[in-house]
Amino acid sequence: MRNASAAFFIIGGGAMLACGSGTGDGDGDGDGDGDGGTSGEWTITAHPCVGNRTDTLHFDDPSTGYVGCGTTTAGDGLFQTTDGGQTWSAPTTAPAGLLETFRATHISRSDDGNLYIAGTGDDNSRVIKADTSAEPWALEIVFEGGGKTWNNFQVGSFARLRSGFAVAESLTGVGVVYRENDDAEWQDGYGWWSAVDPSGIQILDMAVHGDNIYGAGSRITQPPYVFLSTGADGFGFDALALSEAVAGEMWDVHADEDGVIVGGVDQNRDVGVAYISGADPTVLSGWTEVDISTIAADNRSTWIRGVCRNPTARLTVLIGEYSSLSDGLVLRSDDGGAFADITDAVTTENLPPMHRCQIFDDGTVVMAGANGAFARLTP
Repeated sequence: MRNASAAFFIIGGGAMLACGSGTGDGDGDGDGDGDGGTSGEWTITAHPCVGNRTDTLHFDDPSTGYVGCGTTTAGDGLFQTTDGGQTWSAPTTAPAGLLETFRATHISRSDDGNLYIAGTGDDNSRVIKADTSAEPWALEIVFEGGGKTWNNFQVGSFARLRSGFAVAESLTGVGVVYRENDDAEWQDGYGWWSAVDPSGIQILDMAVHGDNIYGAGSRITQPPYVFLSTGADGFGFDALALSEAVAGEMWDVHADEDGVIVGGVDQNRDVGVAYISGADPTVLSGWTEVDISTIAADNRSTWIRGVCRNPTARLTVLIGEYSSLSDGLVLRSDDGGAFADITDAVTTENLPPMHRCQIFDDGTVVMAGANGAFARLTP
């Protein structure tokens, strides 16, 4: 588990795992009558990255996607699917072998068309750029450990804007590096949090939408923040506190034209929480808190690990776990408001904890979690 706790920011071969399948809908009863026309059939298969979690999942379209093995015991490698998660294989690359010993904790597709894979490799690589237009993939290390405290950390997540401005953050600490463009040198972003909390704030995830980078994170004892670009040159944030009553990690962030969603846990109550902004995330009154204890079965302890939304599909999904049971948790909203627990509609078997998800315009949902679990909703 990453050492962390609640903050957000904005800066300008698939063997069957379980036999169950179901029909998900907005009211959670599995009868397919939910609003927005997003009902369909769930199928459960397996991806090759086994262990107690899936750190990263990215799909280019409903058929083509990637998963990284990350921080689990068997954590080396990156795998791709071209059939929507039915089968997975390791890509051929040039140079060969670079990804085979790489622990991928974050995968993203940037505006330059390249896939960016963040984590740590035996060769000191930290962020790798991959041209995936043909095999073998052409690989280039764009950030590697520099031998100093500020530039030698394992990377947790990476974000790049179309200008080439990019940020990489530490997997286990408060370290951050940034560059102004693709040709610029990496610089130390340590201390960006000093005006908010002198002890530091840890970033746990980042996402890009338009010309902004969004993030989530923090430490166990800190409240949930949103960090907003100062608009000044270089790297820095303004802070907006979302709640003084909540303390705990925010593990995932999603951003789109409707705003920002983050999800995590309130450590004070051992209850999952999510925050959904209005169209302008800088307006505090526009943020809504989703208290998972009011939705999940029997008020059990819960964690939210992943958040995803597609405004075109009119579908929002929050995923995680019933933490006391180590069982998966899937919540769904068809209108961006009320959520329903649809975990039993996903599979008739026990669902492992789920960690990362993605939704497409046609209502297709993909998500991945512990023990190599991969779930797909086909509308």
